[in-house]
Amino acid sequence: MNLSGFSQSENKNFQTTIHLLDYISRDYTAAVQNGKVIDEGEFAEMQEFSDKVYVLIEESDLPQDNKLLILSQLKELGKQIENKSPHKSISTLAQQARREIIKTTGLKTAPLIWPDLKNGKSLYVQHCTPCHGVNGGGDGKLAAGLKPAPTNFLNANLMREISPFQAYNTIKLGVEGTAMQSFATLSDKEIWDLAFYIKALRFTPQADKNNELHQKFDQANNTVNLEEVATLSDEELIKRLSNDDSADPELLLTALRTQSPGDNAQKYSLDKARNYLKSALQNYTSGRYSSAREDALAAYLEGIEPSEARLKANAPAFTASLEQQMFKIREVIEKKGDKTQVEKEIDNGLAMLGQAEEMMQDKKFNYWLSFALSASIMLREGLEAFLILALILALIRSSGLKKALPWVHGGWITAILLGVAGWFFSDWVIGISGKNREIMEGMISLVAVIVLAFVGFWLHDHSHAKNWRKFIEEKIGKQLKKDKMFGIAFFSFMVVFREAFESILFLQAISLETQPAHQSSIGLGVLAAFVMIALFAILFVRYSKKIPVRQLFRYSAWAITLLALILIGKGVHSIQEAGWLSVTGFPVSVSVDWLGIYPTFETVAAQVVLLVLMLLLYYISYRRVRLISV
Repeated sequence: MNLSGFSQSENKNFQTTIHLLDYISRDYTAAVQNGKVIDEGEFAEMQEFSDKVYVLIEESDLPQDNKLLILSQLKELGKQIENKSPHKSISTLAQQARREIIKTTGLKTAPLIWPDLKNGKSLYVQHCTPCHGVNGGGDGKLAAGLKPAPTNFLNANLMREISPFQAYNTIKLGVEGTAMQSFATLSDKEIWDLAFYIKALRFTPQADKNNELHQKFDQANNTVNLEEVATLSDEELIKRLSNDDSADPELLLTALRTQSPGDNAQKYSLDKARNYLKSALQNYTSGRYSSAREDALAAYLEGIEPSEARLKANAPAFTASLEQQMFKIREVIEKKGDKTQVEKEIDNGLAMLGQAEEMMQDKKFNYWLSFALSASIMLREGLEAFLILALILALIRSSGLKKALPWVHGGWITAILLGVAGWFFSDWVIGISGKNREIMEGMISLVAVIVLAFVGFWLHDHSHAKNWRKFIEEKIGKQLKKDKMFGIAFFSFMVVFREAFESILFLQAISLETQPAHQSSIGLGVLAAFVMIALFAILFVRYSKKIPVRQLFRYSAWAITLLALILIGKGVHSIQEAGWLSVTGFPVSVSVDWLGIYPTFETVAAQVVLLVLMLLLYYISYRRVRLISV
């Protein structure tokens, strides 16, 4: 949080000044109430702090006009304290002087990136629990002998008036005359993490509805930005959030204090880049060239760079142009170019950020493609399981062992129940892993591709009825001869469970690439497949010899080939977006997201290699079937 144009010692003095003004504004009521001193020690402290603030500003190197204005405000503040004026007057004067100091010095009052509450909790346990207690109630092991007592972070009336920036200053500078020591050895980021965690403590009991709160966080963040969340108290934030009639302001406040961007962190990083560029233009127009350059650099480092991998995966050439534009902005600022020229370059940068946001939006499967793929997968898996079970039941009836029938039905019913449970479990895993969603999407897609390749080969290899009929007769015949009912049940279970497991894998891969509003298409696709399987079962019973099983298997194999090509493109693309794989721009910039086609050499190469491999496997399978037929 270094300030441009001031020495390191003066930077600290300005921070101390802000800290003391916040302290006066907040704690004056502990010294004076109704025009009377209620605590001599606290009142003496108010007088001491107001005098100290005046001296710090008087000895500073602030521009003379600004210094005189701030000194007049501080002089009036000291006079009002001497006269034991109401708290509202004291608070107004203190905050007025505080704002003027921040405006004049360019003091950064917010973190560059959204604080990490998990790290804040770790730091709290390490440094704060001895005095403030595990839950923040001011009841730590060392609290009993301390005067004044440690702050109770669960006190709603107190904490509603404190901003994270005030907590930041208290942690960084400490409070003279108390046991609250300075933690200046912590980095700025660590102090911000700790300050935001302290503000979140009193909301913890309400933070169990994480999914709802995360949605509310996104809604609230459209109203206020990170700087406002850091510098405004809860009371002030409530007033800002009250403008949104579609939600409870208290719920929005809870979301802002207990949540973080998560999946939308990259979107917010571009928002940050936009805000820094606007700040750079404002600083440049006001003649603060050094601050303008710092803002322009932060726009790239804190705004563009966190999203660079994902942007490059979607549009390598555009990403290079955006980086070049950010360099041009810094260059024209450093050369102290004409204000019109600076404004032009920044406007160009802002326009490109808008394009970048559009490119980073997830383009998912549409409704009917998701429906068709889901139905195809379920139909393929369901038909395979049905045909195998039909053969098993036929063999049992021909053997006259009716007692084996309950075991067969028990096996496949158990497999279906476990499959349904597996779907909900896998959905839960994906739901709680938002931070690494791109990696998860990529890995699930690539695993699905591997399984799909082998399934497609198996379908072609067994598209001739003799192949899989012979396989079933050998497996079940041995069990029937030995009268092993458990073995028959286990085989029935494994036949269906394997198909259920494959279905879950494929359907989850489709679900990850389907728009949230279109998720019902997957369920309808599965339902449609079950209806078709039921019709097939009826027809099979009546006309089993005339049903073209071979054609059904081959149709499914080609549907699987298409899905595998889409998923390998999307899988490689997701891993590129996460920065785990290099990005090489393809000469022709063609992007068809729903087909998994992207303008990078890596995604196109993966699809070509997979297509060649699967065609080769199908050719081998075709030759084998021809030999068997002959």
